[in-house]
Amino acid sequence: MSTPYEAPLPMMLAAIEVAERAAASTGSGEAPGELVEAVLESAGRFAREVLSPLNRAGDKEGSQLTAAGVATPTGFPEAYRRFCADGWPSIAAPRAFGGQQLPMAIAAAATEVWAGANLSFAMCPEAAAGAVEALRLHASDPLRERYLPPLVSGEWTAAMALTEPQAGSDLSTLRTLAEPATETSGVPGSGGSGGGAPGGAPGGGPGGLGTPWRLRGRKIFISWGDHDLTPNIVHLVLARTPNAPQGLKGISLFLVPKQLPGPSGDPLRNDLEAVSLEHKMGIRASPTCVMAYGPHEGALGWLVGPLNGGVECLFSMMNQMRLGVGLHSTGLAERALQLALSYARERRQGRDAAGAQRPIIEHADVRRMLLTMRALTHGARGLAYTAAAALDAARRAEDEAARARAERRLALLTPIVKACCSDIAIEVASLGVQVHGGTGYVDDSEISQVYRDARIGPIFEGTNYIQAHDLLARKVLRDGGAALGTWLDEMTQTAEQARGNAALAPLAAGLITQCARLRAAAAQLARSNASDRELVGAVAYPFLQWLGVTAAAWQHALAASDSIARGPIDRLARVRLDDARLYAAHILPRAEAHAAAVAHGADLLTSAEL
Repeated sequence: MSTPYEAPLPMMLAAIEVAERAAASTGSGEAPGELVEAVLESAGRFAREVLSPLNRAGDKEGSQLTAAGVATPTGFPEAYRRFCADGWPSIAAPRAFGGQQLPMAIAAAATEVWAGANLSFAMCPEAAAGAVEALRLHASDPLRERYLPPLVSGEWTAAMALTEPQAGSDLSTLRTLAEPATETSGVPGSGGSGGGAPGGAPGGGPGGLGTPWRLRGRKIFISWGDHDLTPNIVHLVLARTPNAPQGLKGISLFLVPKQLPGPSGDPLRNDLEAVSLEHKMGIRASPTCVMAYGPHEGALGWLVGPLNGGVECLFSMMNQMRLGVGLHSTGLAERALQLALSYARERRQGRDAAGAQRPIIEHADVRRMLLTMRALTHGARGLAYTAAAALDAARRAEDEAARARAERRLALLTPIVKACCSDIAIEVASLGVQVHGGTGYVDDSEISQVYRDARIGPIFEGTNYIQAHDLLARKVLRDGGAALGTWLDEMTQTAEQARGNAALAPLAAGLITQCARLRAAAAQLARSNASDRELVGAVAYPFLQWLGVTAAAWQHALAASDSIARGPIDRLARVRLDDARLYAAHILPRAEAHAAAVAHGADLLTSAEL
């Protein structure tokens, strides 16, 4: 039996400090250091004592579809009750709706902890966080007042219902239909016999939720679409309305609760149900549902945001969820590192000069794998926390110009965090299996579960190619590389400051070189894009990886420079310096391969025979 997950508190606390400085999160309301430490110590304790022991058992038992609905693995409902009783769902939510409104960097660290201990469990509150963001920004006041407080407290959870059998990433082809409820008299939440004009404006009597709609359709791959943790689940459903424009411009977003507000206060069951569960490679304790909306009279829902404005509303929650995927992936990478280190210290193989067996952690190639795992994990953590701190600044900075700068930085970081951290989790977990050898390949070993669980990250919430295309086409080329250029200037300045230290000189030199090459490549792509319609699609992924490898080098330069400035060199400082040296020697050179792929353009990929 493997040892429980342990939150890496010293590394997390240090990463939060660096992230907030890197994001220039002035005015974001950072909590005092003592509070940060207390919160994360408590999170680590909950993860170690409650979530980690359920991880392996939950993977083996899985969630089950019963006549009464979805039953989660043994121990999950009680763990969730304790999770809510401790106030964890609300730590970053707005105070106006019952949240604690702590800095996002703290919430990000907690999110990493939940995933490192038990990813299947962690996915449930993360979906609610995305729903809170969408409703906060786009819902009517009556919807916010009714649904945000129980979502913030964790009393209710949420699910995102986007994908359909014929419409995966291409949402323009979705078919779920939403029609105005023709008879609203007695409809729960309608506020009376009136309905108002279709469009979601509050109608009917005082306290009404607005015009009700009836939805009919089927959605697939709905994480935590049904379960037994809470009585109500708030589904955010993309659907079309009658006579809506074709394509993405005709999509609207609807709030469709599992339980409806009854006229006497008693909840009523809405017309939606889980019809099957997916049997998955990993995250087996997390119920991934095929959901039917309106198999009978039609599921009642309420419009969120403007009619046909669903895509804009969608991105409010999708960007939150994409950062969540990056943080979850970082947690998995950390867990893989912990398992590999523990095994390498105990497993004895080979002999030393005196003929005694020695632990494999003394073997040079095992050390290469472990150090690579650690440098990748710490780089991912730095990027993810920096994105969280930028999100805080974008929301809370007092100066409008500072908010705008933070929004531009967050726009660049979000696809990188989602894609690069999820790819890192797979690499680190794969190396963890390799460190375990044959033992890591069998189901009895937790590292095999970490590897299986990690594989969903590059697929979730928009595949990593979608992230790459978004980064290059929308975040880099659309403004002519201006926002990217500002970021590259900052990275170069960090490298210039670090190059005076002999231990950091190789990292600094490599970082300066890659920043210059990225700037030139972005300019060249901007010149060539108009005449080559396949160019962005062909080079977007290597471009994202190139920028991601470089940005993680920036994070290591920041972390190591921070340790040098603090002095003296303790164990934490030594780890950060060693990570920076390892990254410069073994990982940053990957940027050259990505640069070469970008330089090759689209010709080979479009002409090669398949």
